[in-house]
Amino acid sequence: MTRVSRMLGAAARLAWARTIGAALPYSVTFILTHRCNFRCTYCNAPAAAGTELTTAQVRRALDELAASGLGRASFSGGEPLLRADAVGLVKHAHSLGLLTSLNSNGWLTGRDLDRLAPYLDMLVVSLDAANSAHDEVRRQPGSFERVLEVLTAARARGLATATISVLGAWNLDQVEDILSLAARLGAWAYFQPAYIDCFDHLPGLDPAFAPGVLAQVAERLRVARAAGLPVGASGGYLERLARGPRFGSCEECHAGRYFATVMPDGTMVPCHLASRQTPAPNGLESGFAHAFFALRRDKFGPGCAISPYQETDLLFRLDARAISAAMRRLAGPPARAAVGGPR
Repeated sequence: MTRVSRMLGAAARLAWARTIGAALPYSVTFILTHRCNFRCTYCNAPAAAGTELTTAQVRRALDELAASGLGRASFSGGEPLLRADAVGLVKHAHSLGLLTSLNSNGWLTGRDLDRLAPYLDMLVVSLDAANSAHDEVRRQPGSFERVLEVLTAARARGLATATISVLGAWNLDQVEDILSLAARLGAWAYFQPAYIDCFDHLPGLDPAFAPGVLAQVAERLRVARAAGLPVGASGGYLERLARGPRFGSCEECHAGRYFATVMPDGTMVPCHLASRQTPAPNGLESGFAHAFFALRRDKFGPGCAISPYQETDLLFRLDARAISAAMRRLAGPPARAAVGGPR
């Protein structure tokens, strides 16, 4: 089944759900582990490492959710490739006709590229600077060069690629440089601000984001896109980013209605930033499809700036700009650009 046919099939199920006003687990992120081989300066995920679903349990979750309308499965962490079964789980999701993506820090990805490429629709690699400053944020010497190697090797295998950059004081001056690097590598580039706590949006954003800073970032990204650089974000996301630190309304977000997150222990939450707000069902106890439909949707807060969550929410709002951005990604990678190196 081609990527286009899988996307059209998932879109048809979503359209039917919207027509009848029903919830649908269209897109689910599986955080396979909170363990990580890095200790990035802005991330507290490794400190939450604990119980993890077994291979059979993740496969069960995929099967149950696919039977209930799942169209897209994303695998993340921590570092998901620390799990020996990660490639097999991506393969299983693909065998169910699902669109697949995997987020990685890039350190271990090269060893698995040949096994991943036939089953992965998008590889997303973290890139927090356009030079060795990336290593300082990641606290791992050599990690920047490893990212370049992985993205180059992935594109050589025909694998669609994207970078995700977590913004903070360490790289606010590098947005254009990161975009230029992504253009040379043929990857879409995404950006999102760092939060104080990876699991709770209520403490707020990194202190680097004084009033007006995110509006400036959004404008820089608009200008860069107009100049032909591979900004992955839709105009809708940039519009919301510019409002920060109030990005919208958690109450109105479609998280928990059309998309959700499975935590490493099987707990189902609308999104990881709301994972501490209310008690959440566990798919091991009730079944994963039942856990999704039992999600409490009385979320509260000023919205978030997590790029995939916002883009997904905009798609479910039938935002024309988000749909257009998704179609661009579906059509293929951005054209490689012969642009200057980082300033």
